[in-house]
Amino acid sequence: MHTRLTYQRQDERAAFALADALGRAGADVVPAVWPAAADGAPDPETVVVLLWSAAWDRTAMEPALLGVHVPVRLDDTPLPPALAGLRHVRLAQGWGRVSDEAAAMIVRLGFPALVPARPVRGTPTEQTVAISDFGPLGLFASCPRCGGSSERLRPYVTVDHQYDRALRLVICGACNWQDGCEL
Repeated sequence: MHTRLTYQRQDERAAFALADALGRAGADVVPAVWPAAADGAPDPETVVVLLWSAAWDRTAMEPALLGVHVPVRLDDTPLPPALAGLRHVRLAQGWGRVSDEAAAMIVRLGFPALVPARPVRGTPTEQTVAISDFGPLGLFASCPRCGGSSERLRPYVTVDHQYDRALRLVICGACNWQDGCEL
């Protein structure tokens, strides 16, 4: 499973974390900094993963979008119109952190026939565009209560002073549903 990972130099730390996680998920990854990543079209057996963040210069990015199979959003920067309709993974738990489940989902989006589906919370449908990775809380296609897009879910860290413990939460901005686990 050949994979080309295209990213901006500012996102190098996150790109290497993603490359390591994709390797654990079974992908043969070649990281490539843009614009060097645009040299030569990948062969049809190669899946192009684009690590998207605010670091991309929107005026010089059009060539980088050609042939992208799986966008991976590093932050809340919206995807450009050319990629907005593609299924993608949003790394909601922060810069440089990629769970093995999210890496497996990225590989699955690139090679759907070769990789079994991973469990995703919420109700994934054909119209589901973003799968959000909340680390130990799992992957979410939508809010389990209201069915809202995973784009409405936000990570949150808090301290429960009564029991003296730190908690990682995922909270829905539409219906205030939440779930959590200890850090």
